[in-house]
Amino acid sequence: MKPEPRHFHPGYGWVLGILVLLWLSIAGCEDHASRSLNASLVSVNDRSITVGEFNRRFDAVSAEFPVPEKTDPVVEKDMKLRLLHQLTEELILLERADELNLVVSDSELAAAINKIRSDYPEGEFENILVEQAIVYGEWKAQLRTRLLKEKVVREDLETSISLTPEEVSAAYEANFPAHSMDKDRNMNDPAADENVVKLVRRQKAQDVYQKWLLALKARYAVEINAAAWEELIGS
Repeated sequence: MKPEPRHFHPGYGWVLGILVLLWLSIAGCEDHASRSLNASLVSVNDRSITVGEFNRRFDAVSAEFPVPEKTDPVVEKDMKLRLLHQLTEELILLERADELNLVVSDSELAAAINKIRSDYPEGEFENILVEQAIVYGEWKAQLRTRLLKEKVVREDLETSISLTPEEVSAAYEANFPAHSMDKDRNMNDPAADENVVKLVRRQKAQDVYQKWLLALKARYAVEINAAAWEELIGS
């Protein structure tokens, strides 16, 4: 005996069609959102930061601000612009690190982590990570990046700055007036205080940092995804 053919309500096909279109629309939106998050926002040579990564970094930064400031569209736009500049600078410094063959070893990273942990009571550091919903692996990776950027500045910029005996002497007197340097002491004197020399170099490096960074930027292919950026800031 043949089964009886099924008869559907006339409106069922219309409803089914709407559901299919709705599903396709949702799937299309999700696919578009996924592509948008994976799109490169800023790149320097072959290194880039995606829209999704920018959003994660922005969420971490904005979490430190009071709620009224975070909800102010002008403040939010300014925060995003500053973060974009910071991330572009980060990519430039990482490119320079590659050129100089600079890395942060596991032992250097471990030493830095132990130093940070030592500033907190036992177990408090881990509790803070949990309370602030910070993934330890991501925090550790960002710490390695920060240490690498500092190493690039130290090895490439600070060591290239020449100092005069007068500059070192003035810095010594300003920071250690009770133990000011003798007038005859010079940079070749093995007794010269190494910390003071580092301090003077660091101070002078701050004065020329932006000029140095712009010179590096001019050497690399720096690109900003204008469409993705406009979407981020709501332009």
